[in-house]
Amino acid sequence: SENKESSLKNVNLKIPAGSLVIFVGANGSGKSTFIRLLSRLYEPSSGSLLIDGQPSTSYRISSLRESSVLLCQEHNVFPFSFAENIGLGYPALMENIELVKDAAEKGGSKGFIEKLHKGFDTVLYPRVATVSHNLDHYPEHPLHEVRKAVGKKLDVSGGEKQRVVASRAFMRMHSGNIKFVAVDEPTSALDSEGEYELFNRLLEARAGKTMIFVTHRFGYLTKHADMIVCMKDGEIAEIGKHSDLITKKGEYAKLYNIQANAFLADASDDLSSGHGSTPSSPGTDGGDQDD
Repeated sequence: SENKESSLKNVNLKIPAGSLVIFVGANGSGKSTFIRLLSRLYEPSSGSLLIDGQPSTSYRISSLRESSVLLCQEHNVFPFSFAENIGLGYPALMENIELVKDAAEKGGSKGFIEKLHKGFDTVLYPRVATVSHNLDHYPEHPLHEVRKAVGKKLDVSGGEKQRVVASRAFMRMHSGNIKFVAVDEPTSALDSEGEYELFNRLLEARAGKTMIFVTHRFGYLTKHADMIVCMKDGEIAEIGKHSDLITKKGEYAKLYNIQANAFLADASDDLSSGHGSTPSSPGTDGGDQDD
């Protein structure tokens, strides 16, 4: 982007291999820019990015891509079958339907896909326009049968798209080469239960991988992190573990308490109106804005 040069400043951070690191901060604080630098989608305008002590530029981009997974806010699906959409995570094994289904289960998409008439063979956005052109004027035309066979456009919700894209990320992990996983706010359209299940599945796949999460929501992930990096105005405001940062009563504690208080207020309103509430996180902010 045009302003990425000034998005981060005075940043100095070492991430041990195999760590679970959570980036938090207000919108515009630089979290997403940071994760894109780590993923080599951006190049630093000054300073250096080292991987295992070597400049990131000394590695082939293709090698870095093969060993990385980036799961981000953009949830792109393609006019292919669900099996193909998920299989694109690791095309070499796309024909292995059992691995595709395993990835779908971990990503949370298997349940709604299997309820469809054609299951994993269901095509998203089938191309029907050329077949349908002017057919309504000829009710006996044989192409009507062809149009029926092609199928109709399938409406997929934002949450379902996010589950498909998450499943694609798990499919990519079947390559056995993944060492770095970057997760940038992928759950804006999921409810609290869906988000909790996805994060649990990601953590179950953590062995041998460095995992970086960017999130607006505090709670489950931050309490399990090896390191929390709290960003503010393009700089690192604080680094530490959840309990230590809460004790410091700095920027992280301020943001955490804002969400915790909002959560408690919502829970109180639900109870006073006679409705139960069991969300899994103190934060209910579903924002999916880029930093």
